[in-house]
Amino acid sequence: MQIQPYRSSRDQPERTIALARVGLAMSSLFAVWLDPAEPARIVEITYALHVAYVVYSLIIAGFTWTHGPGNRRPFVTHAIDIVVFSVFQYLTLGPSSPFFVYFIFSLFCGAIRWGWRGTLSTAAIVVVGYLVMGTSLSRTLGPSEFELTRFIIRVLYLGVAAGLLVYLGRYEARLRGDIERLAHWPATPGADAQRVTGQVIEYAARIVGALRATAVWEAGEEPAVLVASWSSKGTSLTKHPPADLVPLVPPELEGSTFVCGGMVTEASIVLATGASGASTEFRGLPVHPGLLPHLSGVGLASAPFRTERVAGRVFFTELAATTSELVSLTEVVAREIGSSLDRLHVTQQLRDIAASEERIRLARDLHDGVLQSLTGIRLELQAAATSKHGVSIPVRDRLLAVERALAIEQRELRLFIAGLKPSDAFRSDDATLAARLEALRSRIELEWKVPVTIRIACDPPALPEDVQQAVPLMVHEAVVNALKHAHPSRVTVTVDGEAGELRIVVADDGHGFAFRGPYDHVALRQTNAAPRSLLERVSSLGGRMAIESTDTGSRVEIRLSV
Repeated sequence: MQIQPYRSSRDQPERTIALARVGLAMSSLFAVWLDPAEPARIVEITYALHVAYVVYSLIIAGFTWTHGPGNRRPFVTHAIDIVVFSVFQYLTLGPSSPFFVYFIFSLFCGAIRWGWRGTLSTAAIVVVGYLVMGTSLSRTLGPSEFELTRFIIRVLYLGVAAGLLVYLGRYEARLRGDIERLAHWPATPGADAQRVTGQVIEYAARIVGALRATAVWEAGEEPAVLVASWSSKGTSLTKHPPADLVPLVPPELEGSTFVCGGMVTEASIVLATGASGASTEFRGLPVHPGLLPHLSGVGLASAPFRTERVAGRVFFTELAATTSELVSLTEVVAREIGSSLDRLHVTQQLRDIAASEERIRLARDLHDGVLQSLTGIRLELQAAATSKHGVSIPVRDRLLAVERALAIEQRELRLFIAGLKPSDAFRSDDATLAARLEALRSRIELEWKVPVTIRIACDPPALPEDVQQAVPLMVHEAVVNALKHAHPSRVTVTVDGEAGELRIVVADDGHGFAFRGPYDHVALRQTNAAPRSLLERVSSLGGRMAIESTDTGSRVEIRLSV
């Protein structure tokens, strides 16, 4: 299917005017041909001019249809039309001319092209020209030919037609402005819920033409009703128990959009429009009494809104005018308010979830890093305290090693407190993965006094930032778990980088895990046999972990997609 090219918004109006000009010109030519006595003076010239105008109209219509309106052509054709219409009027006895409708046509063209300003400008030119023409004809024609009464009536016709078109133009401009404001509805970023809510409600109030606005809603499972009010004095956002304000409106008005022209009292007369479009009249207090302090002023318009997470109603008071489109406009604005509040609610939920996940991540990093190291330091202190004279390593050397390990952990805790990423604790001056793992190996040997070997089989591919930060922590936890529970004499770590995958293997010659045999990722998740923190970290990165445990040692394999 061929897609039609996009055309300017001026194409259709200019095409309509061009076709109407052709129709009007042909109708006038037919009228002259049908009753040639009507143009009492210079019949031949009048007829020839109409034929020429028909040809001109056809040429302009064809050119407009094929080449578009252009930039200056509407002004040129508009001026030509007014001049030609004035000539036709002059040649056909002016006030008595049957072609007075031409001037009305020029008013409509000005309104279609340039709105109410174009109507005013065209009306001024046409009326002045008509007056000049009438004055000239009154001097050359006799009283029987120049009908003064008809001349005055037609001037009034021009004024009335221009006034109506100006009103319609201003009305259309106001509607277009409302649509543009709806199209530029404010976004809802930021953490300040009161400020964002106030901006949204204020914007909605200005579209409706209200000086005060109040939104009342319930969000999610929160056991509270939120009330946001805006006026020239500022914005307020408060929480209330549901019993204080629910139901917001009487059952007869539930789900309806309603408008009240006077003060909100127990004797108010409300025009309500339901979802089906049918209108009903309600007499009485249209809102919960607890809302009256927020609804001062003359006039009230209200509409409900409901989204997946938010449900409530908006109230506009101190209305500038209760126009016919107020009901529809209030409904549209209420839906936009509901969508904005829904997005704000989702943003707050995501922010809370992110904060919770960040706390979990910090707890996991502290567990895998600092706490595991402190465990090794504690065991070393226990060994020093219970050692007997004659051991190969003096107590003093052990205490100095413990002091160095504590200094390292102290520096790591300072990095945490300073707000740096926990994994920065494993960084050395050389930020490569190999350098971080080497620094990790030295620390573990210092704290646990067990030889640890770390081999990088080949250079791993470029790793994402989260994976690069997590690898030392995962290696640290896997090694310390083996040292703490399996009591091996040696631990070996192998890091192997392949296309699209990073493989980490931690093997030891200790007593193994509590279970025996191989366990894949699914089996480990279904049991509590694997180190829970390590398994969760691997899963959060989209990786897989497998463990093989025997009486002579264990093997932990981690695979991460990179």
